[in-house]
Amino acid sequence: MSPRVIEQLVFRPASELPTADLDGKDVLILNPCDGWHEGHIRACEEDGEVYHVGIYTFMMDEMTPHDFYVAWALLPDSIVLSEKFEAEKRRW
Repeated sequence: MSPRVIEQLVFRPASELPTADLDGKDVLILNPCDGWHEGHIRACEEDGEVYHVGIYTFMMDEMTPHDFYVAWALLPDSIVLSEKFEAEKRRW
């Protein structure tokens, strides 16, 4: 049996926008109307310059602060976390 793993989430208000250095990270979004959503931080670039950073759905629709969500938190790296549960994989 794999051991339990404790990860800490730090929730940030919607007014604290993600920054370009978080590009590619996964986040947990709190929408007061319907609960939790998973999002992905994307830094939009043109000619090597970042012109916008936002949180997007897997369909690449932007989730807008204050309108869609009120808080967000970075999720732990899924690859690193899944390696801690290697023993849980079904062996055929």
